[in-house]
Amino acid sequence: MAQIAKSTKSVQKKEAFQKKQEEGGKKVLEYIFGGLILLAVLFVVYSIFIVS
Repeated sequence: MAQIAKSTKSVQKKEAFQKKQEEGGKKVLEYIFGGLILLAVLFVVYSIFIVS
């Protein structure tokens, strides 16, 4: 019986860790895409000034 309790606790810990990692990964992706969009806007502004 104690073995089952340990196993259940271990599974719960793994699931909590996976959820935490997933949330962190989503934040990182948002920052990366935000940075790419910012760089694209800066490049457009730079291109406009070079052409004119």
